Amino acid sequence: MRNKEVPLKIEVVTRDEENDFILHDPKEILAVLRDIAARRSRVALYYNEDNSMVLTLLLAVDETGLWVDAAASPIDNRHIERSRRIVFVSTHNQAKVQWVSTETTQGLFQNMPAFFLPLPRKLLRLQRRNYYRLLNSEPDALKCYIHAHPHPARQRHEMTVLDLSIGGVALVCVANDVQLEVGKRYTDCEIDLPGIGSIHPVIEVRSLFEVTSRSGEVSRRAGCEFYQPDSDTVMKLQRYVAQMQQQLAQKQRTE
Repeated sequence: MRNKEVPLKIEVVTRDEENDFILHDPKEILAVLRDIAARRSRVALYYNEDNSMVLTLLLAVDETGLWVDAAASPIDNRHIERSRRIVFVSTHNQAKVQWVSTETTQGLFQNMPAFFLPLPRKLLRLQRRNYYRLLNSEPDALKCYIHAHPHPARQRHEMTVLDLSIGGVALVCVANDVQLEVGKRYTDCEIDLPGIGSIHPVIEVRSLFEVTSRSGEVSRRAGCEFYQPDSDTVMKLQRYVAQMQQQLAQKQRTE
């Protein structure tokens, strides 16, 4: 049975959550990172003040540090090496794993371009149970419609929903579409939940970043939070999540 993929987005935690989910023991950190490398789990590498991201892999991990596969673009690699802060996000046994590095050296691993970084002193391992995400894939992905301009000149923009949770939504932004702004709230939005109905949430953009796939393709994504959703919106989201989880479970049982 396949497990549901965890979105590789930067997680913001409170101080109380840090006490519960931060690993400090070097042996525990080493064990988690070695397992990620052995399983060849995807790793998101955020740089440029968390505004750009590339997908990569952990190549090797030991007590001195870790080797990370370089990006496909030499330009990205130069920016990564010059970054003062890099955030890595991956998964381990369906939990999100996140750590920060401030030291990056570009070199060769087994004669291939790679980055070497010291072993992190702390590592976040977080598995939230109160927010359930549903990944969407083409051609059945949900759509979010945003009216970004005031009436009467407003225009409806269609954006693809990358993932959806009770707490928010991630959107794929295409070229020449509405330019979303971090910190701005969009009050005229609509998402149709098949079999449930439409919701009209207020969304607040919390992050914007470019994603470069391992093939070199670049896209732009927006992480948005539902701002003070009303009871009807929450109820419909809960029903939709439950419905989709049930369908996924039935599908997995037949595979």
